[in-house]
Amino acid sequence: MPRLSLWNPNKTSDFEFIDRVVGEHIFAGGTGVFIHKYLGVQNTPNDNDPTRPSSGSGVNDEVFIQDLLFLENRDRKYSKDIYELRGQYNLGDNDAFDLTQFGMFLANDTLFMNFHTESMVEAIGRRLMAGDVIELPHLRDDLLLGSDEAINRFYVVTDASRPAEGYDPRWWSHLWRVKLGPITDSQEYRDILGSGEEEGDLRNLISKYSKEININDALLQQAERDVPYDPQYRKTAHLYMDETVPDKPAPTLDFGGADGTAPNGASIVGSGATFPTSGTSDGDFYLRTDFSPHRLFKKSGTRWLNVGSDMTGSWSAANRILKGFINNDATFTGDNGEIYKEKVNLSKVVKPKTDN
Repeated sequence: MPRLSLWNPNKTSDFEFIDRVVGEHIFAGGTGVFIHKYLGVQNTPNDNDPTRPSSGSGVNDEVFIQDLLFLENRDRKYSKDIYELRGQYNLGDNDAFDLTQFGMFLANDTLFMNFHTESMVEAIGRRLMAGDVIELPHLRDDLLLGSDEAINRFYVVTDASRPAEGYDPRWWSHLWRVKLGPITDSQEYRDILGSGEEEGDLRNLISKYSKEININDALLQQAERDVPYDPQYRKTAHLYMDETVPDKPAPTLDFGGADGTAPNGASIVGSGATFPTSGTSDGDFYLRTDFSPHRLFKKSGTRWLNVGSDMTGSWSAANRILKGFINNDATFTGDNGEIYKEKVNLSKVVKPKTDN
């Protein structure tokens, strides 16, 4: 009589029977799940950066890495087709902090969901992996304040493995468990959420991006009104300039507050890119706006004397100043006649050297 053993290296009829029962159990008791299948990254041109291989080289699938330096795929591409599966998970109250352990552990809206492996592979062609986006219609929110729209809850797969409860007595696995985290309004999911420029984009519904931009713009406008810009820290508009004092220094805009105003409260006859040819007399002030910064001139006979410059300007936030540096698309011509980009990747400037 042969020795009894539950293990069999081949998937026999017992495996097919158990797998069919498990599949029916998941289908009957599971919730409907919409799958946004991750396909890889968007086509990126070859910029001769070894840390950023071109996705157009014929190898662009789920295992392709867009940025080898940071090990991330920012420009992800998702299938336009949506697949429907059934999944099961344990419902529970969403407590932000786990106070049963030492330290502070934030378990904010993290789910562990089980899927039938064979049904999953048959539907989407592979197992779920990190990067796939899952849409849960049973968590649909149709009571949004201030909106008639209703949206489903979106999660992204962060990890996947075989669960312990998915093994049968013959040591074969039938389930696939995925760890889910809430989707974020980031560059990785633009293919699903949209850019927010279209009225029907999901980004306008699940993200606070537009409201945060409006709040930020309002704060910047208020700052421009409340914070004067005076790089030379001169507030001299209230001072009186006595032109009858002998050996006085040449009149400058210091006596006008460095803001394009005439000294001693005098009015300016006009402003523009050229001097007026008529209608002016000695002592009149005129602001030339074709200079940067603007310059204030005083008429003396047939001449216009420069009495200073308008050094004031509008306050600018640091992010606006950095925008010209980060989004710099300008070029320059080198001594050899070739054209180069002003913005150069750090990996091209600082290259590693072999330490022998």
